[in-house]
Amino acid sequence: MKEWLTQSVEDRLHPFAVATYAEKVGWASAGAADEMAALLAKSTTSPEVVEHMSRRVGWDKGKAWSRYVAERQPTRDMAKKGKFGEVLHEAVLEQFCGMLVICRRYRYMYSPSPNTSPPGLDIIALMPLADGGEGIVYAETKLRTGTGVGNALADALRQLAKTLGVEDPPSLKSTMQYLRDTDPLLYKRVLRAVVNKNCRPHHRIGAILEAKHWSDAHLRQLKGVYDGIRDMILTVDVVKISSLDALIEDSYSNEGRSDG
Repeated sequence: MKEWLTQSVEDRLHPFAVATYAEKVGWASAGAADEMAALLAKSTTSPEVVEHMSRRVGWDKGKAWSRYVAERQPTRDMAKKGKFGEVLHEAVLEQFCGMLVICRRYRYMYSPSPNTSPPGLDIIALMPLADGGEGIVYAETKLRTGTGVGNALADALRQLAKTLGVEDPPSLKSTMQYLRDTDPLLYKRVLRAVVNKNCRPHHRIGAILEAKHWSDAHLRQLKGVYDGIRDMILTVDVVKISSLDALIEDSYSNEGRSDG
């Protein structure tokens, strides 16, 4: 990810922080598609699950991975973009910000079909604190290949605002129940972060979009909504991609070749 994108934290006259991620000059789109293909596959299931299935059913591991993952990828345009944006935002938070996404929503949350987004917040993560502890981060992601970016960001902010003043939002509660059964050590880390009274939850909005469609007017529109909330520590992650539609299609075409 860091070979593909570069990060800049912008000092703007807004009541929230803005971090911008742009493609490096000369970066090959094929390399970005390969990286996203691997992330899409790993967000869908774990190599351990495929290893178990290949032994049980007698499949070749590579073929098992390809078949199992491919059957669980969305086919509708909107669903494909929604998952792509969320997976890219997860990677940005982990690789650039040192966070840990505590549950891959598309791995563990039930949805009736690959074209239906699982319920709950897009991302819940742990972030490192200066005192050595960890805090909770709630994030929503919006991917747009055309216009309407400002409205999408405003919608994301309204979704995040529902977590304010709530000690255990439903998404966090279900995630912790899952971790308690599957990863007790991570469950304890999350629990410590939740009860840390010295650190309020932080909120982030991921704006994944075509570079040509970005405008500072989107931040001014978001500020209009934020001014009515205020009691929120917010960062907007703006990821600018030059040919986003093509990258999405190439990434889904490549993901079946990932072997985990």
